[in-house]
Amino acid sequence: MITGKDKSIRYGITRDKIIRTFNKNTEILSNGCIVWTKVVNNNGYGLMCIAIKNEAGNYNRNPVFVHRFAWALKYGMDALPNGNGPERKGDRMVLNHTCYNPKCVNTGHLEVITQLSNVSKNKRKPKND
Repeated sequence: MITGKDKSIRYGITRDKIIRTFNKNTEILSNGCIVWTKVVNNNGYGLMCIAIKNEAGNYNRNPVFVHRFAWALKYGMDALPNGNGPERKGDRMVLNHTCYNPKCVNTGHLEVITQLSNVSKNKRKPKND
């Protein structure tokens, strides 16, 4: 199932203005992370809104995770795991931050894994001193 958020990502990765805005709102850190510098959700994941027209001609603004946008921008929509949606089963595929930084959009710091593995990895997250 294609969600409204994924429709927005599909639209956004084809628009130069949206891509420029995305790139403008990132910062490269010394550890290799490329972090989102704008809005984050309660869990620290970067968000940006992409507005697309609906069938009635009105604009719907969909907040999308910026790490998913970055992944689709680099690898295409077919490579984007279908991890969003109402099902929360452990075998669904998601993007995992290997750097444990939820604001990071460096696709080299992301991997596709199952949700069950993602939860297990996050429980073993290294402590920052």
